[in-house]
Amino acid sequence: MLWMRWMFVCATLAGLQSVRAEDKLGGQDLLEIKLTLPKGDTYVRGVTDPVADLQADLTLINNSAKENREKATESFTSVERLNAEEVANLGKMSAEEQAKLVLSKVTKKDVDTYPVNKGSWGVGYIEPQLGPHEVVDFVITKLPDEGETPVEGAKPVLIPRDNKPDHISAVDLSRTKYLAAGESSPVYSLPVGKYYLIREPGQYSIKVVMRWVGNSQNTQRLAESNEEKFRVLPFKVVDQKIDELKSNLETFERGTPRYDYLLYQVKTDADYDEIYAVQRIPVRGIDRWEWTRLCSVKSGTTPQVAQLAPKKVAVLSVQDKGDAGLYLLDFTAPGVKITATSVPVKPGASPKLKVEAGAPSVE
Repeated sequence: MLWMRWMFVCATLAGLQSVRAEDKLGGQDLLEIKLTLPKGDTYVRGVTDPVADLQADLTLINNSAKENREKATESFTSVERLNAEEVANLGKMSAEEQAKLVLSKVTKKDVDTYPVNKGSWGVGYIEPQLGPHEVVDFVITKLPDEGETPVEGAKPVLIPRDNKPDHISAVDLSRTKYLAAGESSPVYSLPVGKYYLIREPGQYSIKVVMRWVGNSQNTQRLAESNEEKFRVLPFKVVDQKIDELKSNLETFERGTPRYDYLLYQVKTDADYDEIYAVQRIPVRGIDRWEWTRLCSVKSGTTPQVAQLAPKKVAVLSVQDKGDAGLYLLDFTAPGVKITATSVPVKPGASPKLKVEAGAPSVE
């Protein structure tokens, strides 16, 4: 009896493995996730969000063969049963007569029918979203800048969520979407810059992992998107005056700042804004913040910022008197080094900051 039960269990497990391998149970290996950054690959810090306008567009693609919905003509063989009299007379017939009788009962018929799409699989999924409930995880990693040597043995710096969501599980009452074989889903636009604590300037990589969608081709056994890269410039607009920013820097940065330097655009009592540069200078294990006024900014405008090197920045600021200033900032050593150049601006013109091979110019 025990032996029979054991054989039954083994046969059941073998059957389940066969279903998973051949029938792709649960949509495994069917979905491809395509990730794009529609607003470019360069961003600045947000006034309230960690990064302004960082948006990720996700498209789910069902890679199984598209269904053929065209009718096709197929021939079917039909065999008519022998009646009682014919059965009774079989013994009186020769072999040739029997064969002829049987063949007379066989007919072929052409029928218009839909084909069987054996390689086509529909997939049910929960819509990707960011917020209180979700089924996606964005994997955002801080990368070394160009020219920086990665520390040997250092672990990747993963960016955490600003607020932890309640993950949707298979038993939650969530609306499920259906993605037909060979089709693509609508584009889902997710505000990544609002929900992930990207607080330092630099280069990052981003990809998404979607829970409850299986994929046997990677270590997590979950569906992953392609990987994209983007840069966060060391610049942030704050709708406060410089004294308020200095007094409450941790409030504006959602904790103790970890960057080496940053540029802030702040308000003034006049009808123009100002830009200040702040640099972190460690002194005997204690961080000292050194603030330097850079320039003024015409009211209602935002300066153009470009990264020249890991610790070198260019700023093009249109000033209140009508001209513009090109500023090169070097944070390599304690005490920022500033090189300023006046740029004349024709009435109605909009100067643009351009960088080629690490050298800035104005067009």
